[in-house]
Amino acid sequence: MRKTILSLLTLTVALPVLAVGNQASITSTPSPAVSNKPLEIKISTSDLGTEVYCYTWCEKVGSGMKSPFGWNDVETEEFRMSGSGGTYTFTISNIAQFYGLSEAELAGLTQLGFIAKTKNGSQTIDLTLEVVQGRRDAYSGGEGTEALPFIIKTPADLSALAATPSDWSATTFFRMEADIDASSVTVSPIGSQSAPFKGRFDGMGHVVTGLRLASSDFGRATGLFGVVDGAEIRDLGIVDARVRGTAFTGILAGMVESGEIDRCFTTGSVTATSICAGGLVGENIAGNITDCYSGATVSNPDDYATGGLVGKNRGTVKNTYSAGAVEGLDYTGGLVGANYGTVKNSVALNESVTSSYDFSARFGGNNNARNLADAVYSWREMTSGTDAWGMHGHHASDLEAKQLTDEATFRSLLGWDFDRVWKWTAEAHKEYPQLRGFDNQECVLPDHYFDVASGIDETGIARITFEAAPNPVTTFLYLSSEAGIEGYALYALDGHLVLAGHAGGAVEATVDMGACPPGVYLLRAVTSDSRAAALKVVKK
Repeated sequence: MRKTILSLLTLTVALPVLAVGNQASITSTPSPAVSNKPLEIKISTSDLGTEVYCYTWCEKVGSGMKSPFGWNDVETEEFRMSGSGGTYTFTISNIAQFYGLSEAELAGLTQLGFIAKTKNGSQTIDLTLEVVQGRRDAYSGGEGTEALPFIIKTPADLSALAATPSDWSATTFFRMEADIDASSVTVSPIGSQSAPFKGRFDGMGHVVTGLRLASSDFGRATGLFGVVDGAEIRDLGIVDARVRGTAFTGILAGMVESGEIDRCFTTGSVTATSICAGGLVGENIAGNITDCYSGATVSNPDDYATGGLVGKNRGTVKNTYSAGAVEGLDYTGGLVGANYGTVKNSVALNESVTSSYDFSARFGGNNNARNLADAVYSWREMTSGTDAWGMHGHHASDLEAKQLTDEATFRSLLGWDFDRVWKWTAEAHKEYPQLRGFDNQECVLPDHYFDVASGIDETGIARITFEAAPNPVTTFLYLSSEAGIEGYALYALDGHLVLAGHAGGAVEATVDMGACPPGVYLLRAVTSDSRAAALKVVKK
């Protein structure tokens, strides 16, 4: 008995003292946890060092509890937490798989438990997170996960998304599976300043038509997506939209705080009464807008920052073009109204840009040290509502219409990807770029653009009669115009001047192209009354 007693005493002394848990708090993304979405937890506690592990269990599964992992089993790389200095994170990509839950168990899961621990015995107190069930019957299907996105394919789906802020989180995924006629439903902006849209929306090459949005609330961002923050919106077209707002007004998005807008286009009209109006986006604060275009008209005659694509940009815009008429008060441009960020490889092809102030131009409304632009161009014959363009605008590099109706020019000057992203469309006498993967695109460039490109210039009161023959030409090209020819210039397709001459108002002129290599050229002639016309000339 004595040995037995001594053995028991010895065993009692050898037992470890239970650790007292350090005080800690826990947060999660999403919050609360959603049963069918990836989960990231963050535990804040005292400094446990850099080698910290996550012990976790199902605190409430129906009426019971489930602990699939042993206390020491979690001291492996699979359970190792990231972070140091008292802040530690852990990610569970699939809750059901991670905890080995059946469908019935997952459906009954309401609470998870967590402890941050080390190998030397330090640990936190027990921490718990509430779990809500992911929706499986919303929209036209899906679960909102990356593997099973919510399916958007009816007007009701679009309206429901606009009315469900809980689905605007960064862990929610959407996929369009049909074109949507939105003219029959009331749709409010998806996302607001207080609750931005942060999700992932893939239009899959589909379009929303007939969108009608109107807001008179001052400062409320207005667009299909009101405010976007960290979201990804791609492969989406919005056709024949009518969007009216005060500040921060655009067809796709009123305001982009951050995130990615990729391969999207808009047509229709934007009308605003305050700052930041654009055909695609009202204000881009820190987002990336790539491979997009807008043919929308934009009218904001009483305030600042109005652009055919973006009203005000502080982020990045690249590989884009705009084509609609733009009317603004100040800081008005064909592509961007006020630019304090980066714009690259983009071109303004607008019907007109109208502003009565000095900060306006074909391409952008301002030109200063904060306006970072590279490889940007504008259509030279674009019309202005005043006698001259604003002296403080960003005029970019002007090119004639004929120089811009050629795929090679877009490839060489702008560097666009016409193999995977863009396509070159040719119909009748019109040639222009469109996005690949969309079936519902129409030409958004103004008719006047193609009239000029084909040699018909209607900027004056009467049409110019301007002829060049023979075409194709071997040596001499003979020009004639009843209005009288003041001068002419011949350009290669890359934009450089090949030759120029003066005719002094004569009704006929001769251009010697004998020394020109065979190829396609652009001929621009100016009449005695200062009207211009351009046409393509082929040299044999």
